[in-house]
Amino acid sequence: MDNDIVPGLLADIQKQFYLETTQSKKLKAALLKLEKNKATYQDVNEFAIEVGETLSKVLSDNIYSEILPDQKMYYNIAQRILEPTLKNNYDLISGYAADVQKSLNQAANLNLKAQVPEYNQDRTNGIINRVSSEENFDDIKWILDDPIVNFSQSVVDDSIRENSEFQAKAGLRPKLIRRVSGHGCAWCRNLSGSYDYGDAPEDIYRRHDNCRCTVDFQPSSGRRQNVWSKKWYKSQNDAKIEVRKNIGVLVESGAKNYARDESTDFLFSKEHVRRQKYAFTQYDEIKNSDQNLEKRKIYSNIRKYKSMSDFSKRDVDIAFDHVFNDIHDLENGKGLFTPDPDMAYSWTRLINDESIREHDLILLRHERCERDYMKKGMDYHKAHVETDSKFDYAGALKKYKEGRK
Repeated sequence: MDNDIVPGLLADIQKQFYLETTQSKKLKAALLKLEKNKATYQDVNEFAIEVGETLSKVLSDNIYSEILPDQKMYYNIAQRILEPTLKNNYDLISGYAADVQKSLNQAANLNLKAQVPEYNQDRTNGIINRVSSEENFDDIKWILDDPIVNFSQSVVDDSIRENSEFQAKAGLRPKLIRRVSGHGCAWCRNLSGSYDYGDAPEDIYRRHDNCRCTVDFQPSSGRRQNVWSKKWYKSQNDAKIEVRKNIGVLVESGAKNYARDESTDFLFSKEHVRRQKYAFTQYDEIKNSDQNLEKRKIYSNIRKYKSMSDFSKRDVDIAFDHVFNDIHDLENGKGLFTPDPDMAYSWTRLINDESIREHDLILLRHERCERDYMKKGMDYHKAHVETDSKFDYAGALKKYKEGRK
């Protein structure tokens, strides 16, 4: 071909896809539910369908026989356009699914890592081979419609399969739920229902053309006994701070100790991104400050509170080091705790004596106590749970926020 149409065509597709996804009310609603720890795999399915339908529309708007050489979608063109766009759909959907899985695991009091499925190259190859097999694009353009949505839904199914198998191997009994969309055909209605893992039908993930049925996944139980404290939990509220800590941030060389992934910022609200940026920046400034001076400031500022009369300068030093200097064995390896916006505000107030609040003081005691438990050999999760029974920073913060409304 004398004129390579792919670079310009791909740029137009990616630009339109970006604009339409960032303006999508459905995607914004899904991200808001995730931010509030209320998202489920039903939301992941809706997220995937919206992303899939958006890509399908964008491809149909930009690819038509008149712009193709000989009115044919040659393999070279199909591969260079569909490979990056389908991979981008996989990244968006699998990332959202992983975040929802983390939230679900936490709500069920399961200290398990969310599993992310591998990218299914065979599915992509199948679409590329099929669309390039016809001599005239008009005879095969339907492949860029529902099959693109099915590809996107399959990422959710793969995520559910990976996590349900992982939890089953860990001795748990997760549930799989197949739901019919609309009235549904007889075949789909026959598959619908709730199943314990291992009892689900072999076809539970299968779909026919234009099928919008969904598969949902629930961890082993909404209530699960903590193996250390023997207490029962049924809450999403106890571990917003813990989830972020468990991610882990590795120490890097140079002044910047906290590296934040900004590649998905466009998917989140401006307020969410602003708070995250503030947290990472503030943690970095505190860690790279004159730490001895900052510790002395904190100790001086809390001495006027009777509730902190027994909290020594050494206690302050230990709590500070636990957060900003100590390297911990976390779920994703050794690292510093991940910066949290609310905790960043607390540390800033403690240092600068700016309207110190009760939950700020509880934070100091929490970190001091948690550090002692971990020094005794407890892993982070156990130490956090035990510390929360004495100094519940997340609970105190929640009460403060509710009181402001």
